[in-house]
Amino acid sequence: MFNRSNSKRKMKKIFQWEEYLNWKKMTKEQKLYFKRACLFPFLVYIVYVFLNQYSLAILLLLGLYFLIRFKNRNKLDK
Repeated sequence: MFNRSNSKRKMKKIFQWEEYLNWKKMTKEQKLYFKRACLFPFLVYIVYVFLNQYSLAILLLLGLYFLIRFKNRNKLDK
């Protein structure tokens, strides 16, 4: 079912938590990936709080923008 004859091919490791536990042996690239993975939930939380607080204002501004755009388009057609 799977072609296992090509064992020279390098595969990218996705789940490498065992390697992340040994910080001193990690490469700079692995350290950077780990830091990004740890900071991503904070970024998601900040975006969530921002959208939760200002979603109504954003929707009103978008609605006003499209309303003005629609009215100006009708004026140009006449």
